[in-house]
Amino acid sequence: MPRHEETVHISRPIGEVYAYMGDISKEHEWQPQLVEAEQIPPGETRVGSKRRYVSEFMGKRLENTYEVIELEALRRLVCETTKGSAVSARTEIQWAETPEGTQVTMSIEGKAGGLLRFIPTALIEATFRSELETALARLKERLETGS
Repeated sequence: MPRHEETVHISRPIGEVYAYMGDISKEHEWQPQLVEAEQIPPGETRVGSKRRYVSEFMGKRLENTYEVIELEALRRLVCETTKGSAVSARTEIQWAETPEGTQVTMSIEGKAGGLLRFIPTALIEATFRSELETALARLKERLETGS
């Protein structure tokens, strides 16, 4: 499975970064491909919580549901797609406190399913990389400037 990882430093306290990223209603602000998002059940994220996302990926509308499989508050979140999702993927977010703020590392590994499986792997990897870089840049901008 292709895997990609990106890290960004955000000049904000770890609790603020963690809370913002954990609020599913705000994810569209920093994830450019996201069209819809909901957590099932609503409320605090826990192991077993599911997150349903509808996104645009390479011009296609995709629906994926992720289940939280590991969660350490203020440190680490790991999710995997559930059966019936458009892709088979595992995402991980790590937060680390630094003297200047928070370091956020996100990784995604997965493979396309359905019609996307016919797209060359190199193109999917490049798209994953670009979208992850864009998301983290927007996250940093949003948290540091409020825009």
